[in-house]
Amino acid sequence: MAKTKTVVDPQALAHMAAGILFSKKAEEMVLLDLRGLSSLTDYYLICTCQNEAQMRAVLHNTYRMLSREGIKALRSEYHGGVRWAVLDYGDLIIHLFEKDTRNYYSLERLWADAKATKLKAEDYVVHEEAAAEEEDEDL
Repeated sequence: MAKTKTVVDPQALAHMAAGILFSKKAEEMVLLDLRGLSSLTDYYLICTCQNEAQMRAVLHNTYRMLSREGIKALRSEYHGGVRWAVLDYGDLIIHLFEKDTRNYYSLERLWADAKATKLKAEDYVVHEEAAAEEEDEDL
């Protein structure tokens, strides 16, 4: 029997993903509301990673944790050395950047007409017990 795909409101999915991203120390998170501005997607969730190793860990963890909830990415894109990774969930596209690459492409400036919401890590509580359990699974 085929497992059914979980359908989640894209804004709720963005906040779910933000919690996962913050749990792996992603920074400078911004949610861009592109509804009415783009036919490609409704939201961009943009964050910064400190380096390529962190980006790979964040990308893998986000993909894995959302998959466990029945939420499958349509595609993911990451190439070593590029310093930019993408997880595409249809109505939500998550962009992971290293700082210089984020400044160079400046998606927030490109989509300046979009409503931008800066997300704060303290608004996304990561329970120590759950975080430790996730780390144990990776060993």
